[in-house]
Amino acid sequence: MEHTPAPYAPRAVYGYAMYIGSNMLFLLYVIWAIVPDEVLHDHLGLSYWPSKYWAVAIPIWALTALATFAFLIYPAVNMLITPNTDDMRTVTDKHALQKTETIPGGIPPVFDIPITEVSRKLYLRKNSS
Repeated sequence: MEHTPAPYAPRAVYGYAMYIGSNMLFLLYVIWAIVPDEVLHDHLGLSYWPSKYWAVAIPIWALTALATFAFLIYPAVNMLITPNTDDMRTVTDKHALQKTETIPGGIPPVFDIPITEVSRKLYLRKNSS
């Protein structure tokens, strides 16, 4: 079978099953976190449940891990793979469009302005003498 992101019957069934399963797990989590242990034991006959501490600790740990990743690890990895400022890859790459000849009176083509021209226009002072 071809690998495609397009929906097809088995993927729809698995997606629906995962949707129902995740909603059921969330419902069980909320019941476990809110309903007192005495009610769970006396009325439902459930004798062992993890401590209510974990109902709060697990989401907090997960959010802390997510925040650590989002604000520390992800930017650090991006900084590691970014070329140095004196590297030629910060100026141009293989996808750069070079300036080509134009027909007089025609529409000029799209191209990347060379960094030397940009620097000359921005930073080179004109002599007024």
